Amino acid sequence: MFGRNRQRGAQPRGTVKVGIRRRLWADYVKPIGTAVLVALVIRQFVIQAFRIPSPSMVNTLLVGDFLFVNKYLYGAKTPERIRIPLVNWTLADDLPVLKLPALRPPRRGDIIVFEFPKDRTQDYIKRCVAVAGDRVEVRQGLLRVNGELYEDALDHPGRVTQTQAAGARKPPHTLHDAAAGGRAFGREYGLAEALRTEGLTPRQFVEMVEAAVAGGTGLDAAALSGDLDPLRAHVDGRASLTVMDMSRHMGAVRAAATAVDAPFVVPSGTIFMMGDNRDNSYDSRGWGPLDVELVKGKAIFIYWSWDAQRFLPRLTRIGDLIR
Repeated sequence: MFGRNRQRGAQPRGTVKVGIRRRLWADYVKPIGTAVLVALVIRQFVIQAFRIPSPSMVNTLLVGDFLFVNKYLYGAKTPERIRIPLVNWTLADDLPVLKLPALRPPRRGDIIVFEFPKDRTQDYIKRCVAVAGDRVEVRQGLLRVNGELYEDALDHPGRVTQTQAAGARKPPHTLHDAAAGGRAFGREYGLAEALRTEGLTPRQFVEMVEAAVAGGTGLDAAALSGDLDPLRAHVDGRASLTVMDMSRHMGAVRAAATAVDAPFVVPSGTIFMMGDNRDNSYDSRGWGPLDVELVKGKAIFIYWSWDAQRFLPRLTRIGDLIR
């Protein structure tokens, strides 16, 4: 009798629950999921936000600057690993990587975000001051690229002559901090210093020397062959050197580079990165040239800036293009 009083067309309770779940999916879950997916794709392939944590790029970039980076200019790629940043967990590593075509390669003057070679889970930002084939040297604290002064010698504190100052040109925002000038990697740099880079592999050593010989830096290829050929054979797997023999051959090559005061020549497939805060930057002078495969994107503009010391925003920096 009670069953007869059930309204016609009434749905069973289970059917009502299914309908509610479908509406929740259609109205909330699906749009949110789609938005998250689109955001992840944009972040990976188009534009990504970064924060400046250190003073190595002062005065161009300040600690607390938040900026956007162009990911597609140099050819965006699929992630090699999947990480949860907040807890620093790696969910997957060594994934197959697909790289999109680049619009252009990195150029001198580009400010680039890249994976730090010593720890690829960290992102660094520096200026590209030289590309493959360029000659790089730092003498009296001044950077020269292909024999030309890159620094503004007139702003350099007390370490240049009038002749050097006359040949200087104004670079983008280069800063010299006299108080920090004693840092060893910020002083002199050439091939001999590069060949003493901590953690340098035998292959990197040979590639640096070969680039310098090809770049016409004054090294005598014939005179070096007695030491360089065994190192090449070791790197190629055609021979095996003892640690003592390897150290002897490398020492002889370094001595030859020191004798001719050879500049460093950027090897193929790499670029040379330096901070604009020239005397207070851990960069390619400390860990070697950067493999272009580690490049992530070009910094384009500042969207927010926070001065933690004054606990105030830097409103005048918001929207500034990064040059």
